[in-house]
Amino acid sequence: MKEQDHNNAWGFTLFVDDVRQEIGGKLSLMGLYQAEMLLPANLTFPVNIAKLCLMVMYYEKKGSLSDDITFKITFGEQEQPLLEFTILRADITGPPETASPADLLPGDKERVLHSRLPIVLSPFLIPGVGRLRVRAHYTDGSVLKLGSIAIRTVPVDEFNKATAGSPIPNPT
Repeated sequence: MKEQDHNNAWGFTLFVDDVRQEIGGKLSLMGLYQAEMLLPANLTFPVNIAKLCLMVMYYEKKGSLSDDITFKITFGEQEQPLLEFTILRADITGPPETASPADLLPGDKERVLHSRLPIVLSPFLIPGVGRLRVRAHYTDGSVLKLGSIAIRTVPVDEFNKATAGSPIPNPT
């Protein structure tokens, strides 16, 4: 696996309980996970949670790449993606080439293209402990790492302390 040049493309993923559409085109992210999702050790895997949301933030220098991008979400060492989708090059946009200088905001000439990709996994079947990974794959074989989250179990008393007695996220 060849890693993508971070000077041309970069990004990250936020893992949250919910993404909500707000007035004025805003998004609210609820329940932001840090480096890991903790679950009580008394669970029997696989376990289903009602929802896990990912906010993928993808950036690239305009004109630096020409391929479509396939995003893959995988769990653990599994080769088969949990989710895979392709974004066509034509759908990655920036300020229109025909925009007049008066229509461009300061900084628009920087020409960094970006895509915000809210992804909802609902329901989300957690097969066991492991790592959920988000990657962008290019046709030249290179891969851009866009983030991951560890899913692990802890003793029930430690889980209760860490979560202030909150139940697992939206169990079903």
